[in-house]
Amino acid sequence: MIEEFAIHNQFWESLSRFAKHDPHLKKINGLPLIYHSPFLDQSSFHTPGIYLITGGRQVGKTTFLKQFILKLLKNHNVPPESILFLTGELIDTHHMLRRTVEQFYNSETAKQYLFIDEVNYIPDWDKSIKYLADSGIFERMSVLLTGSDSLILRTAMKRFPGRRGMSEKVDFNFHPLSFNEFICLKDRKLAPVCAEIIEKPLATEISHYDRKHDRLNELFLEYLLHGGYLPAITDYQLNKTVSKGVMNIYIQWIIGDILKHNKSENYLFEVLKGIKATYNSQISWNNLAKYLSIEHHKTVSDYCCLLESIHVLYIQQALLEHKLTGAPKKNRKIYFQDPFIDHATSIYLNLNGSFDEIAKRMSENEFASSYVEGVVVDHCKRFAPTYYIKGAKGEVDVAIIQDERFYPIEVKWVDRVRPETLKQINCYKDGLILTKRFEHKMFGNNRAIPLVKFLIHISSGALNVY
Repeated sequence: MIEEFAIHNQFWESLSRFAKHDPHLKKINGLPLIYHSPFLDQSSFHTPGIYLITGGRQVGKTTFLKQFILKLLKNHNVPPESILFLTGELIDTHHMLRRTVEQFYNSETAKQYLFIDEVNYIPDWDKSIKYLADSGIFERMSVLLTGSDSLILRTAMKRFPGRRGMSEKVDFNFHPLSFNEFICLKDRKLAPVCAEIIEKPLATEISHYDRKHDRLNELFLEYLLHGGYLPAITDYQLNKTVSKGVMNIYIQWIIGDILKHNKSENYLFEVLKGIKATYNSQISWNNLAKYLSIEHHKTVSDYCCLLESIHVLYIQQALLEHKLTGAPKKNRKIYFQDPFIDHATSIYLNLNGSFDEIAKRMSENEFASSYVEGVVVDHCKRFAPTYYIKGAKGEVDVAIIQDERFYPIEVKWVDRVRPETLKQINCYKDGLILTKRFEHKMFGNNRAIPLVKFLIHISSGALNVY
């Protein structure tokens, strides 16, 4: 039975064959930019336990697993026979999964590594994983599970209390590349200034930052075109565009996932069209339903929540300031989780015609602003609860919760910030106004700072203003 997965386990034959001919490693060999995830240095994975890695389609989860296996073989001298890679797409039942793992298990081996990619493809997979954990097979085995539907996977993993091992961290989320990761991948000469931005408080001036700002803004405009998705980044580096083929691959994955949940592609099309029509606006499920042929707001809500669970959307709630939680009865704002998803959706809906037309308009502040706001929301949501503020004098784009308080953040992707557009954020102090310009400036009790500097800083996982 294990022989069916031989193409993904070519290291059983030789390390060199695996490095050169594995379908995922072979694909990245020779690329202009090769990304190495920080998860490759995650020490937790070497402690026996059940680990879950979730993330959207095409963010590089499978490639990461193959790179990790290569590192185990080359740097940790793990015997090839102690490693098994399975793909859920080839496993029809959880019984087949159980039998395959039992065949791999060797009670005389000190340590084994089991990788199951897209485990959510296997019906009732959690039954066999729970059975194998209870039988003691995983006591000396690191089990890494990946999947794209975070809601279903995390719900299933709650059924394993006390069975996941001794590591403090067992759940991981694989994101598209952050802006900081893209900079360090594309232009390594900027890595030192990025490190300094991360290490120091945001309000601190960075030496010679003014000389780097234009280059950072240039790279940010590029990031707005391809986002953090490696296939799109690679296509752009090679061809200065992102082909319709690359975008169609992603859209077809999304349609496939929607169909697996017994949903309609026609309804998906209408929901996405409604989201684009109301983008960056406060919207209720009832109001969003008015753009569609779908009769009930509950159907619209279900589709949006499903798209959020498979890492297509963010649903941003308004902040209840006195509770530091979301306001479920207030209108929401909906964002795509990455500019690449936004562009792929636009092409799917035939809203902008082509990627080249999108690229031509990205230098226009008003056109770029919605993408810019979405990137800020994404970078904040990766590390902390994030909302927007609906106040008496207007709206604040982002409120990030940290240390039992909230920080209001306003995004102003314009050449000159007009004070009259800051009425709501001026109701607070210690807020941040993110701008295109390189200088720091005070607007009342709030500080304007370069938006690109903020994105680099927040990638550290914490906001340190002063």
